[in-house]
Amino acid sequence: MRPNTSSIHATAVVATLALALSLAACSRKQTPSSATVPASEKPPAAAAVGAKTDSHLPPGIAWFDGDVDAAFAAAKAAPKPLFLYWGAEWCPPCAQIKATIFNRREFQERSRLFVPVYLDGDTPSAQKQGERFGVVGYPTMILFRPDGTEITRLPGNVNIERYAKILDVAIADARPVKEILAAATAGGDVTANDWQLLAYYSWGSDNGRVLPAKDRLKTFRTLSQRCPAEMKGDCARLFFEYLGAAAAETTGGKSPLTGLDRAAARKQLVDLLASPSVDQANLDNLIYGSRDAIGLLSNAGTPERAELTRAWGAALDRLVADKATPLSAPDEIKVLRARVLLAQLDHPGAPLPPALLDQIHSTIARLDAETKDPNARQAVINAAANVYWEAGLDEDANALLVAALEKSPSPYYFMLDLADLAEKAGRKDEAVQWLARAYDGAQGPATRFQWGYSYLVGLLEMTPDDTKAIEQTGLKVIGELGSSPDAFYQRTRTRLEQLSAKLLEWGRTGDRAAVVETLRKRTGDICRGLPAGDEGRKNCERFLSPAAPATQGA
Repeated sequence: MRPNTSSIHATAVVATLALALSLAACSRKQTPSSATVPASEKPPAAAAVGAKTDSHLPPGIAWFDGDVDAAFAAAKAAPKPLFLYWGAEWCPPCAQIKATIFNRREFQERSRLFVPVYLDGDTPSAQKQGERFGVVGYPTMILFRPDGTEITRLPGNVNIERYAKILDVAIADARPVKEILAAATAGGDVTANDWQLLAYYSWGSDNGRVLPAKDRLKTFRTLSQRCPAEMKGDCARLFFEYLGAAAAETTGGKSPLTGLDRAAARKQLVDLLASPSVDQANLDNLIYGSRDAIGLLSNAGTPERAELTRAWGAALDRLVADKATPLSAPDEIKVLRARVLLAQLDHPGAPLPPALLDQIHSTIARLDAETKDPNARQAVINAAANVYWEAGLDEDANALLVAALEKSPSPYYFMLDLADLAEKAGRKDEAVQWLARAYDGAQGPATRFQWGYSYLVGLLEMTPDDTKAIEQTGLKVIGELGSSPDAFYQRTRTRLEQLSAKLLEWGRTGDRAAVVETLRKRTGDICRGLPAGDEGRKNCERFLSPAAPATQGA
């Protein structure tokens, strides 16, 4: 499917494996409670002095009304930590956070302890700020010290109790994860609180700020071996990160792990999967990690593969049966997706057991009918469409998404998935029509460029000889960038680079080359209107330059 955060089949890579072994003990202290706001105090009102009151903002939180630099100045003056949320209105994981974290008393009360900043990707300078803080994917949540030093990046797919606990630790200790990581890998003093911050750091949104990709395998091996045995559930997150890093380095069937490494990791994984203390701490890993972990540690058709598959299925069963910590509606559906991946691990695309198919249909129908909150519904429909896609139930996915368009606050998001389904079925004309409708309906400058990018790429791939449509669409999409240098950063910059490579490949000869030249001239006009020497202008000028490299990204 076309690049599209959390789209039907891209969700398989949304979360990297995360998780942990526990061996060496270190000096530790107990999690402090000093960051907790008295329950008798009411959550902050959105109408508080200095707070934004936009209708799309999650209520009950005094989101800072002003730019990011002003927010940091306010945090320093307070002094308070600063909480930065970077997201988008159409993004289902963002919608899930609004429905499961931002709307909860536990978060709203704690928001009085920091300066909360809501940075929508379509607001002015949002993409430039994204580059500043090294964020790429929506959503990203970062906690900073009052002086602007980054403390940690917070995970999204954990329950509110666990999220609140990590937030308390980060606020109370304020020790940056970068500093903790250096101590942990060098054998230095690491407290229990430190290990929690390492375990729940959002490594998937790190973007190389704390840990370069080349060091992930070695680092997570060390962390999983040092993490204290008594913190089994939390440390399991670091072990899963170790497995994910090893899976990422596996090429051509050749694993970076030795036979002894695989045997030891397999034994550890079976032990972790049998432990109830691991379940809730590793919801994201259990949902997303089976294909990489089991594929890394066992071969198809072997007893080891069967043992791991059974153990993983049993852990999923416990998650569903845990009434003390019930799953959110989107996560209940994501567990079904995990079951589909397990069932098709050795036979992708094979028919699913009738009982699992019945469970998929009945669960999705129930949650579709029950979920009324717009944010929760955006996440539920996206999760359900992902299950149908993975299960090969394309007609069900199509029907679900079409029906959801009327109720969705961002229907253009699902139109990209409908385009992918149509393209998969060979209905290219329909796919292009969905892409056009999605682009027409998209709202916000960065979003309109992203959706325009998808439409233009669809034309290049599915109707490459329609040079007139490609030229007209290309001119319109380039025009979305406007005259602000701030537009030429982060996600927009990445897509510009990708689009540049695709257009240069497509437009090598004849009429196609003339189209590329027209687009190049139009871009040149825009670039010349930007401030000389500005990095945004430089990013603009790289577009359709033959020497410009393509960037892989979200």
